[in-house]
Amino acid sequence: MIPLYRIIEICVYSLLNFLPFMALALYPFRSRLRFSVKITVCIIVVISFIQMGLGLWAAFFSGGKAALASVVSTAVYVVFYFIAVKVNFGKALFTLLMISNTANFVVAVSKCIEGKIFPELAVQSYRWSFSLIMLVVLAVVWIPLFIYTKKVYTPAVEKEPTGIEWRYLWLIPATFYLIWYYMLYNNNGKSSLETALDAGNAVFLLFINVGAGIVYYVIAMLINEQEKNIRLSDNNHRLAMQNLQYENLQEKIADARRAKHDVRHHISLMQEYVRNKQYGELEKYLNSYQQSLPDDTLISFCENKTVNAVMLYFAQVAKNEDIDYDVKAVIPENISVDETDLSVLFGNLIENATDACREESGDNRRIVIRAMTDEYTLCLGIDNTFTGTLKKDLSGVLFSSKHKGFGVGVESVKSIAEKYGGTYCAEVKDEMFMSSVLLNLRT
Repeated sequence: MIPLYRIIEICVYSLLNFLPFMALALYPFRSRLRFSVKITVCIIVVISFIQMGLGLWAAFFSGGKAALASVVSTAVYVVFYFIAVKVNFGKALFTLLMISNTANFVVAVSKCIEGKIFPELAVQSYRWSFSLIMLVVLAVVWIPLFIYTKKVYTPAVEKEPTGIEWRYLWLIPATFYLIWYYMLYNNNGKSSLETALDAGNAVFLLFINVGAGIVYYVIAMLINEQEKNIRLSDNNHRLAMQNLQYENLQEKIADARRAKHDVRHHISLMQEYVRNKQYGELEKYLNSYQQSLPDDTLISFCENKTVNAVMLYFAQVAKNEDIDYDVKAVIPENISVDETDLSVLFGNLIENATDACREESGDNRRIVIRAMTDEYTLCLGIDNTFTGTLKKDLSGVLFSSKHKGFGVGVESVKSIAEKYGGTYCAEVKDEMFMSSVLLNLRT
């Protein structure tokens, strides 16, 4: 019969090796969980029991196949993680590998220290001494790692603009992961236990993980800095649009003042026509006067000031470029979408449509914008004249028409759609490029 204390030892180790790192891995995406917090916690509890069961099986029933338990444990962990979080695959993989590397380091260092303090217990599996030292090492490693995750890493994964970089950044922690397994399983015929007990290997892993930590920190800081620069550029763009709106308003006010100033002269002349019964001349004069009045076209496309400023800016651009600009938008002043996201979303898509029309020849150049909201969604459709061919990579990412490389503007739109649990799609039909975005306003 298996002693109760051994069952407790194995269960404690299994939980220490799972829960702290799962918490770290989920923290950056706590607002993007696929399930509710309650359901997620329940699933984690179930997986915790699975981890404890695998530990017991590896210790007492595996018959020399304990490595299989490790493989199954890792598979369960990975499958759950990718199902639980709704984020870019590369971003989730980067996070998972980064935390896994740290977990492996904690286990290896704990075993090495156990070998120095409790040499007799260290050669046994899952003893209380291992869990005790692992708890101390966790306290030293986990707290600064959590601070980094909260202060630096989480803002990077929440606010990065395009998502393109995460398709390749995961290769960095993957490289460190391969280094770890190379040391573990290709060490001159030594067992993994002998490798872990070797102080030289522990020191080497320490330097590797410190270096990895510095790399992760620099990556997160660069992404945060990139985000700040993009936001600054966007704010400058918004100021330019608002300035144009102000100039248009001032121009209309000046036109109205001039019309008011001239009205006395017009009245005098019309009275003269009436006295002389020159009604035909009066009618011609009235028609001419009406055509000379200032443009009374509405200067507001919708109630939302941010979206309206963007649309007004590009309305002026389209007018200067002789592009037909057709807008029907119903967007309230208050909407549960960040103003910056609205500006980036509408600004990028309308700018792309304007740039595409510039490349077209002929007189039939037009931009058609339709936008509306209800209680749950924001729907946006922007169509523009397009007679070219869409260029995409193998994964469907559009190439930029402005430079060699990916279209960052479209990737920003996709990132915003993903942020609000929505979708973005684009197609060409009847010589029109059609962009559509749907945002969920109840995320």
